[in-house]
Amino acid sequence: MSSSPAPSRDARSVNVAWILLGAQICFGSLPVAGRIALRTLPADAIVITRMTAGAVGFYVWARALGAIRIAPRDWPAIIGCALLGVVGNQLLFMHGLARSTATNAVVLGSTIPVFTAVFALALGRERVRAARLGGIFVSMMGAVTLALSREGAGGASTSSEHLIGNLMVLGNSACYGLYLVVARDLSLRYSPIVLIAAMFGVGTIVVAPLGVIAWADAPPLDAPVIESLIFLILVPTWGAYSLTQLALRRAESSLVATWIYLQPVVTLIGAVLFLGERPGVATAIAAGCIFVGVWMSTRAKPA
Repeated sequence: MSSSPAPSRDARSVNVAWILLGAQICFGSLPVAGRIALRTLPADAIVITRMTAGAVGFYVWARALGAIRIAPRDWPAIIGCALLGVVGNQLLFMHGLARSTATNAVVLGSTIPVFTAVFALALGRERVRAARLGGIFVSMMGAVTLALSREGAGGASTSSEHLIGNLMVLGNSACYGLYLVVARDLSLRYSPIVLIAAMFGVGTIVVAPLGVIAWADAPPLDAPVIESLIFLILVPTWGAYSLTQLALRRAESSLVATWIYLQPVVTLIGAVLFLGERPGVATAIAAGCIFVGVWMSTRAKPA
């Protein structure tokens, strides 16, 4: 009996492209779905719900792949990474989103590669290169422009709240950028799913007190609120991380990273359609600076 032919390289490329597109749609939906959920629920209630569901889902996934074994000596590093990449990242993003706009959140969130480069240079993990420094400067100028802008504040926020929200989103990017640098050694010893499961578990324990207080003050759950929480769990949590891991098995990490530039497009479309946001000139200028700066800093060649 003849075996079925192996898929061609073009077919595999098409499959990876669809997986990567799905991952960016999932990630790009977070700022929009998060803003909708924040109309009813406190930020900490949303964070603990996503974190708990993520911890359970990723633990089940990790167990399905095999036994979970973590050396005792690595737990301090895992806890530190969890505080940066899960707790600080999610709390700052959701609280920042509550005080800003979905468009601003995803544009400012695009500075993560720049913060990663900054910390890698500061900690001596990478060599200083002129092109990278230039990219960091251009991107940060765009981030400062958007953070100080009053565009998109809307009737629900004052300009000061808008500024605080933008700065919180930048803080979220800094936390995740530092996490990517310090987590590299762990990523060489453990599978991504095992690390994610462990960090979400630690994050759930840390955020639990805030989550309990938030849910105690939350209004009764009606159908729309339940639907928004289910969406946040299924799509920008389980779906986004799962599709990204599937893509990493089939493509180079540089290709996977390149597709991240689609996230602002997805969020912008969703923000216009579902939130009524209308980005202005300052947002467009800031976004252009950030994207050019990110491109310069990530494409810089070794000296």
